[in-house]
Amino acid sequence: MVNGLYSARNGMMLLQEMMDNSAHNLSNANTAGFKKSLMASIAQVDIRRNDELKLHQDEDQQMSENYIDYSQGSLVITDNPFDLALESSGFFEIETENGIRYTRNGSFTRNGMGDLVTLQGHKVLGTDGLPISLEEAENFHVSASGKVYADGNEVGSLSIVDFENKREALGREGYNLFYSRTDERPEQAVNATVKQGFLESSNVSVIDSMVEMIRFQRNYEANQKSVQASDETLNKAVNDIGRVG
Repeated sequence: MVNGLYSARNGMMLLQEMMDNSAHNLSNANTAGFKKSLMASIAQVDIRRNDELKLHQDEDQQMSENYIDYSQGSLVITDNPFDLALESSGFFEIETENGIRYTRNGSFTRNGMGDLVTLQGHKVLGTDGLPISLEEAENFHVSASGKVYADGNEVGSLSIVDFENKREALGREGYNLFYSRTDERPEQAVNATVKQGFLESSNVSVIDSMVEMIRFQRNYEANQKSVQASDETLNKAVNDIGRVG
């Protein structure tokens, strides 16, 4: 009976984690280049006999993995020349105060120094490891291969990199950036295709996320009822049956 309380409690804690994960995905449904997180859970059942040779069952439910789905989001036309989308696998390479970071969010702009930067002011890097400088060019063009032209002159080439095993190599941090968990430098993406005037939308499905949250909520409520039922049974066992004895 007490084991039932523990099992229901563990289930509620897991469902709360899954609910939070779905809510995080849903809140970023309109974030350009966002990649949703997916959770996998595992249930372990341990059945053994106690010192009195009575069968004893323990059930433990916990998250086994929380991983990122890197599938392509749809491309949305913006007609803004500073908006760039990757129509392939790969990441833009960004220079931040915490080191090199990677992103699929190509919503860029130009800072006061003429550098191509993210909306948070982080510089977009070229294949030479230096920031892409547009200076005061009136016309700005990016080819499908990532070469950058300012007033018709080539000023650099976007550093678009990829990882062989993204799930192991990358971790997520704020502002839709990813960091490398290893010291190894990623390879330049060979088949990267850049679309200027487009943004990659989030790969989060609002409908799927809402359905998930409803399902998690109902399962959470079912576990709550199980806890209440077990508590009432324990209360009767302790107070009513104990009083008769």
